[in-house]
Amino acid sequence: MAQSEKIDWSRGASRELVKRWYSELGTAEESGEKVVYLFTSGSIAEFFRSFGFRVVLPEMNAIRWSMENLAVEMIHHGEALGYDPGICGYMKCDLGFADDLYSGTAPFGRIPPPDLLVVSSGGCSTYIKWFEALERQFECPLRIVDVPFVREDRLAEFDRNYIRSQLEELIPICEEISGRKFDIDRLREILQLSKQAIEYWMQILELGKKRPSPFDGFFEACYYMAPMTVWRGTEECVDYYRQTLEEIKTRSKQHTSPAGRERFRLLVDGAPPWPKIREFRSMFWYWGGVGVTASYPRVVCACDDLELTPEEPFEFLTDLAASSYLNWNLVKRRNFLEKLARDYSVDGIVIHSTRSCRPYSIGQLDLRNYFAREAGIPTLFVDSDVADPRYFSSAQIMNRTDTFFEALGRKKPSAI
Repeated sequence: MAQSEKIDWSRGASRELVKRWYSELGTAEESGEKVVYLFTSGSIAEFFRSFGFRVVLPEMNAIRWSMENLAVEMIHHGEALGYDPGICGYMKCDLGFADDLYSGTAPFGRIPPPDLLVVSSGGCSTYIKWFEALERQFECPLRIVDVPFVREDRLAEFDRNYIRSQLEELIPICEEISGRKFDIDRLREILQLSKQAIEYWMQILELGKKRPSPFDGFFEACYYMAPMTVWRGTEECVDYYRQTLEEIKTRSKQHTSPAGRERFRLLVDGAPPWPKIREFRSMFWYWGGVGVTASYPRVVCACDDLELTPEEPFEFLTDLAASSYLNWNLVKRRNFLEKLARDYSVDGIVIHSTRSCRPYSIGQLDLRNYFAREAGIPTLFVDSDVADPRYFSSAQIMNRTDTFFEALGRKKPSAI
C-alpha cells in the first residue's frame, strides 16, 4: 500500500492544529482579545504574540477556501467588487470573503475583524494594496514594514538596520492597542520556541536526502508546514515538529516511500494548486515521482541558513522579515534551486507556475531554460493557479507530466 493511502499522524495532527487555531480565533471578539492581520511571507508573528495579539493570516483563509473547493464563489465576489481577474487569487478570495456579505463567517470558523494591520513588503507588492483595502473596510490602523529587495546574496547591513528600526517603531502602537507594555524577556521566550521548531523543521526537510525519501518534500510538506505558519512561537508548534521528525525518521528506517516506490527524485518550485492538489499529486505518484525537496515549504522560515539568536530578538525578527524567498533576486533563487538539486540528487525539476502569483512565477521560464539547457537537468513546466480551479487544465497537465516521465524513464532505465 502506498503511503498516499494512509492517514499518517503528522498530517492528521496538522489538520487538528489548524482547526484549533480557527476555533481560538472564533472566540477572540467575545474574550476581548486584540487581533492583528499579517502575511505568511516574512512573518514576524512572534513579535505580536508577545503583546497577546491573536494572529490572523488572510492567505490561510484563502487556502482553506481553495482546499474546500469553495474559492471560486469568493473570487467571483471579489471580482464583482471591482478587482481585476488577473490579480492575486488569494487577494480576490479573501476580499470577497471579508466583504460584509459574508460577515466574517466561513465553514472553517469565525474570522474576527482586525484591530491592527501589519504588512511586510518583502513578500509581494500586492500585499500592500490588499491591506489598504482591508484598512478602508475595517477602519483600523495599518503599518507597513518596508523590506528592501535582496539585490546581492545578502542584505546589506544598512538594510538590516532599516528593517530593525521599523520593527522597534511598532512597539508604541502595539502597547497602545493591546494595553500591554513591551516585555523583551517574553519575546525572547517566544523566539526560543520558534528557534526550536525551525530547527526540527529543517531536520525534517533534510531527510528528503535519504534514498528513498521517507516523505514527499512538496506534496506532504505542504500540509506539514501549516503549524509553522499559524503556531510558530508556541509549545504546540515545537511539540508537533518534534513528533513529526520522529515519525519520519521511523519511516526512513522502514525504507518506505510516499509513492510506494521511489522511481524519480524531483525538485519542485512553485506554490501548489490547492483546489486540485490531490489530482496534481496523483499525476506524479502514479509514476513513482517523489518531490524530495521543494522551495514552497521553505518559504515560512527555511530558505536561508540563518543563525537565529533569541537573545537578540530584533536581530532574529529582522532575519525572519528579510528571509522571504519571494524577495530574492533571480540569480539568488537560481543558485538556491541548483544547490537543492545537487544536494538532494534529483533526477528532474518540476516548475509549477501560478498565474495569479507573479512574485513566484516571474522568472520561472528563465529558470526552466537554464536548468534544461545549461545545467542539463530535465525540467517540466506546468501552469495553473493557487486558488482558481478554472485555470487547472487536467488533460494538458497530465499530457505534459506523462511525457516528462516517459523521457525520464528513457534517461534512467533502471527506474522502469
